[in-house]
Amino acid sequence: MSIQNRYNVDDRRSEPLVDLCEQEQLVFLPWAPIQDLHSNRVVQELARRYDATPRQIVLTWLLARSPSILPIPGTASVSHLEENIAAAAIKLAPADIAALNGHVGASVATAGPPRQAPSTVASWLRPR
Repeated sequence: MSIQNRYNVDDRRSEPLVDLCEQEQLVFLPWAPIQDLHSNRVVQELARRYDATPRQIVLTWLLARSPSILPIPGTASVSHLEENIAAAAIKLAPADIAALNGHVGASVATAGPPRQAPSTVASWLRPR
């Protein structure tokens, strides 16, 4: 079973849902995972530092965020596909992950918004 919801470096309203998927051993498919990369200063800076594309930095960040996340970025060319696959080999430093999470200087363990995951998948699926 998997859950898909909007999630990217600039839109993390689904952060508790990612945690819930990890807790329940479900796959989380981030929707729009590589959207609006050119306006994120941290992504651009890290791309230069790692000699990578902004897209690769964001994919690497998603892979580091949770083992439940399965990013499926769209691609229209073999070169983009190869670029996407190469992102799995990039290892971001903990400080860089913290910076992408919006907490410069924070440790990886405390980076990101507070996590208050519901206790069950059913509680997320209820109408709000």
